[in-house]
Amino acid sequence: MIGRLRRVWLRGGVVALLVVGCDRPATPGASTSGDSARATGAGVSTDAPATTSGWDVAAGAFVVLPTVDGGLVSGSLLRPDATEMTVGDTTGIAAELGTGLVDLFSRAGAVGSAQLRVERAPTMEEGCTAWPVARLTLQGASSVTPWTAAFPAGRLTAMPLDSIEGASPRDSAALVARLAALASALPDDTSGTFRALPFVTLRAWRMRAGADGFVVATLVRRVNQEDDPREERLVLVVDAPTDDVTGWRVGWHERAAGREEELVVAEPLLAYRLAGRDDAHLLFGRDDGVALGAAVLVRRGGVWRVQWESAVAGCD
Repeated sequence: MIGRLRRVWLRGGVVALLVVGCDRPATPGASTSGDSARATGAGVSTDAPATTSGWDVAAGAFVVLPTVDGGLVSGSLLRPDATEMTVGDTTGIAAELGTGLVDLFSRAGAVGSAQLRVERAPTMEEGCTAWPVARLTLQGASSVTPWTAAFPAGRLTAMPLDSIEGASPRDSAALVARLAALASALPDDTSGTFRALPFVTLRAWRMRAGADGFVVATLVRRVNQEDDPREERLVLVVDAPTDDVTGWRVGWHERAAGREEELVVAEPLLAYRLAGRDDAHLLFGRDDGVALGAAVLVRRGGVWRVQWESAVAGCD
């Protein structure tokens, strides 16, 4: 089964992250020039989701993401079951917050804890929505360490992601070469515009855990036309059980193409395990200053799949 993440986000419009069984017609607001996004995995699990949205309640009742203009002491509170129409709703939120204590994480792991206070979503112009504002008071430290996500305290354990920028030149080169080879071999590479162009790795992180290890990376191919520059971005999750890169295999990927200045793709924010669980989870976010949302990818039984996607707050 081939799935598509049901939102591609382009600046200036929200065009959709939920695996479906077949391709859909273009969403209103999407590019009409053949640009597209698609996400596929080794297979799709038929396990029932923990909630109607797919969110696993073991992770808590919310997740907080930093926002482009929020600094490090505020962000947006995403409620897993919110719809496009209710992203700003704070009804009953006090009960969901519990003690209000949250754990702060970066891609490298836990970075601290904070007390959470939730405020109403900011007033937006007509046709726009926003998530409630999350204010953070850091616990036990005098400064805020950069963070990528916050969850209710004690709910999960981070799986540290190491940037390849810290790897030796030899290891980094081998990893980049393997990622490019895997990207070039994907069967859904149907774009004549980009097919003959080389992939360049923009960012890559590796989670080392023996047989459970994996790499998550973003690669790009560009058409450098002065009057209409375009690029294709590819997000890969690669199972990497050993240091022998020849044994690495793509477990999931998402590709999107469009105008270089408009294209926004999923950004990995955190890898984690839920308390008492072995399954690897990857939290992705998209925030271009206009639209904000998130999704969780989970590996269960050796298969990666999109488990949950949030509603999107932004402008029509």
